[in-house]
Amino acid sequence: MNPDMLNDLCASVVRRLNLSPTTVEAALLVTLHHFSGESHNPAVAYTGLTPDQYVLLSLSTPRFEATLASAALEAEGREADARLNWEAFVQREQETARLAHEAIPKTALLADADAIHRIGRQLGLCGECTDQLVSGVVLTLALGYPYRLADQRHLSLTDLLAQVTTEELTELLRHAAHSATGRTEEAAATLRRMQRAAR
Repeated sequence: MNPDMLNDLCASVVRRLNLSPTTVEAALLVTLHHFSGESHNPAVAYTGLTPDQYVLLSLSTPRFEATLASAALEAEGREADARLNWEAFVQREQETARLAHEAIPKTALLADADAIHRIGRQLGLCGECTDQLVSGVVLTLALGYPYRLADQRHLSLTDLLAQVTTEELTELLRHAAHSATGRTEEAAATLRRMQRAAR
């Protein structure tokens, strides 16, 4: 782990949000613990990353900085600021995902509303529900972009979105629908199925 990188990140958060260095250092430990916990998720193993590699890659992501900043703000009792900080991060990520989605070729599945709605109907979803879930799927893929497989490192987010297949989108929509309705066991089973298929 690069201590200079972490020191620079903490110093940036201290300056930007007018926080005490001690608070930010404590929040850093909480944030590292959070990402270390995530690193043992089966989805991480699917990417071919070890837990240590996952955490190292995470350090340079906007999500790591946003998590650190929100944790530090909460620790100082600034819950409203923490919430606003996190919401601003989510909005930036949504905008990045939206722009990448809009830039994919018209021949790609994720640019074909009719094909997407057909998949949604096969899963028993209405058109509006499918559209909402697809936005979430695109955001999820965007958030996972820093952790893409080694043979996909040269691809842009737009490239990756353009490569989503019918089978992948079907499973991603199924997973999103289960998650949205609180069916966690079915969502977990769908995730395991996707991971097995990707091996």
